[in-house]
Amino acid sequence: MVKMTRTIETQLKICGLNQESITIFQSHQLTIKTNYLVNFQIKILDYLKSESSQIRAEQTFLATSDVIESLFGKYKQFSSRSPFKQIGQMILSISLSTMNLTASNVLQALETVRYLDLEAWSLQVFGQSMLSKRRTVFSSSSDDTEIA
Repeated sequence: MVKMTRTIETQLKICGLNQESITIFQSHQLTIKTNYLVNFQIKILDYLKSESSQIRAEQTFLATSDVIESLFGKYKQFSSRSPFKQIGQMILSISLSTMNLTASNVLQALETVRYLDLEAWSLQVFGQSMLSKRRTVFSSSSDDTEIA
């Protein structure tokens, strides 16, 4: 039972859930002679059939949340260095965790995207940042205030 459970767990973490999941699982199984293990294997196969039947042939679904949890863990670690704890633009750092950032990637980005365009897009998508709002509120001079 442990071997079957670990096999399907590893398979789903690595390959996801798709139409081939049943075939792959069956190819890794040994000949089973006890009824208890046969029934356990049948339950796993029934589950795979039920779930994979809802997926189109060319699709693969994420079967575990390990990848997402890891990405958000990296995001939290990265954002802990930020003085303002808001998700906004910092959410873009998640994509940095999913790619191999090379000098040529950075060069291409710098040559093809203007800062002004990025700033306009950011304002449109995320709105005014918390820091910008604070600056606006605290920098406005008020004529009804006397300096002591």
